[in-house]
Amino acid sequence: MSKPLLTHLGAALAGGLIVLLCISDASKHVVHESKDSAQLSSPFRKSTRHPASVAESNHSALFHQGLNEIPGADSLEELLALTGVKLPTRSELDTHLANQGHPAEGYLAAGMILQDPNLMRAAIIREPSNPHILFALASRDDFPDDDRIQWARQLQEAQPDNSLASYLLAALTWEYETKNPALEILGKVDHPKRFQTFTSESLIALTETLGATGNNRAASAYYATLTVDLPHLAPLLTLSRNLQDYAEQASPEEAFIARRRNAGLGSFLVGEDDMLSGLVGLSIQGNAYANLAPDAPLPIEDINPDTLLLSIERRRNEFRELPLPTEALQTSPELIEGYTMRALALGEIEALRWLRSRTSPPAQ
Repeated sequence: MSKPLLTHLGAALAGGLIVLLCISDASKHVVHESKDSAQLSSPFRKSTRHPASVAESNHSALFHQGLNEIPGADSLEELLALTGVKLPTRSELDTHLANQGHPAEGYLAAGMILQDPNLMRAAIIREPSNPHILFALASRDDFPDDDRIQWARQLQEAQPDNSLASYLLAALTWEYETKNPALEILGKVDHPKRFQTFTSESLIALTETLGATGNNRAASAYYATLTVDLPHLAPLLTLSRNLQDYAEQASPEEAFIARRRNAGLGSFLVGEDDMLSGLVGLSIQGNAYANLAPDAPLPIEDINPDTLLLSIERRRNEFRELPLPTEALQTSPELIEGYTMRALALGEIEALRWLRSRTSPPAQ
């Protein structure tokens, strides 16, 4: 089990773990990732939870220790204390699951809360064709590679119109088998298809489980928005880098297809309703244009490198202007409820825009 990391957006911004895109050489129209972007290849986990193997008696101490190791975590600790969130123990979760009839989604949520792969695997045993569970387990490096590829393939079969399933399967196949099958999988990606990441399903499952184990709904929802895992971002970013490397040594025709698929993946993520996915999407769009020859076809139709850079900068500036929820929400329980309900219904970005409208000083 990897060490739990806090990648909640507020800490990411405060600590510098954010995608920063820069121009390496304006004359070549190249977009590259910075070193900060490379750090995002570590687990995309909005979590400060302890590994499940730790004894329950050490739960609180390790939770606070994890917070103190991360920039900006003091404000999160204070906010959790303010809202009264109490993370359930394994025994409390076992009781909850038994009372609910051992639901598969409940086991997945319990596994996310405790970071326990065994609980997550119990979820897929109960509902082996549940798309949310297939996606959640296939995305995580807690499980053997063969299992992850099998689950991703099942997800693709269950949701052939979900482009994310194909991208995830291609990412895992390229990483753990060979690139040729991965390229064949990507060759079937039809960009007008939908792109479902199941983040909202995870948020709802976490909120309901925390609420059922002694926390009020607003506090549960707020904790869920801060700690929900985004494990799919790491393999997708790795896939993007593989596509970038492949495009730079492939034939012009194959390079164009690889860049086009890379750009499509980035555009899907930019369209997501959370900031971390959006920032990773911007980075992937940059990968699609990296070292692009002046006479090469454009990865995104009618979007030249200069236009892309302007779009990236505009989007980054928009994100910078949004408030940090761990600071803005300390002032009012009503703001917490309003923010979390909007985050669940409309997504993090819309919730932050609403929060900015409620906390920004009036214009002079």
